[in-house]
Amino acid sequence: MQGKTTNRRYSIATLMNMIITITELVGGMLAGSLALVSDAVHNFTDVISLVIAWVAQLIIGQQENAEKTFGYRRAQVLGAFVNALFLIIVMAFLIVEAVKGFVNPQPIKGTVMLAIAIIGLVANLVTGLMLMGGEHNINQKAALLHILGDTLSSMGVIFAAVMIYFFNWLWLDPTITLCVACYILYETWPVLVTATNILMEANASVDLNDIAQVVEQCPYVRGVHHVHVWQIDEEHLAVSLHVTMENQALSDVETSMHAMQKMLGQKYPGMHVTIQPEIDHLDQGLVKNES
Repeated sequence: MQGKTTNRRYSIATLMNMIITITELVGGMLAGSLALVSDAVHNFTDVISLVIAWVAQLIIGQQENAEKTFGYRRAQVLGAFVNALFLIIVMAFLIVEAVKGFVNPQPIKGTVMLAIAIIGLVANLVTGLMLMGGEHNINQKAALLHILGDTLSSMGVIFAAVMIYFFNWLWLDPTITLCVACYILYETWPVLVTATNILMEANASVDLNDIAQVVEQCPYVRGVHHVHVWQIDEEHLAVSLHVTMENQALSDVETSMHAMQKMLGQKYPGMHVTIQPEIDHLDQGLVKNES
């Protein structure tokens, strides 16, 4: 029942933001307002983020299978990467257009700009309240942050529209556009970096020597090498390592491996641990990380 309610919230919120996007895009062209167009682009990113969160909500619970052995956790990471890359390209275009607006300002219809911006603000507030009433997970938080950011953007456009209407401050339109574009770039860049690192299976700032020190606390361990750490998604890590052990019964090796996995799991929650035990090939206490 809760899942159906959440899906309904996502579908309504996505539809509302699509309507806002089209309204602001058309209104911005009619009013000659680049700020409205940039706000429409921001709203379009809200649509994308909502769709990503919605799709992730639908598929995240699917079980691993022979083809997707780690499940579908990276679907949202791939979507975030595409979304962030698209955003950066569009924002670069808007920054160039904003600079042109300073050099060669065009007439702007302040009343049209104001009316459309108010509609966008109200719709964003309603959408935000809807999402706040649903489930509280990382996907929804990300989508809600997009909506809150766009609400602030709409407020900036309203302010610019009022000043243009009463004082004909045309320079405010490209100024708001620049502010919105820079804000989105500021918020988007860390997302792109994180998504890229996950897709490149980068180490999520885990000290390999710390892992070795944890493992070496277990009995019969003489050394650790071939340590590799990578991210599966934002919340899950994986580590593989070779452990050099004293010669002993296989049952004792298994006991020691379980102890290593437990200790690593306690220090790094959500980590998937793979250990390859070996007979002593290293000198006592030698720790190396080899590719």
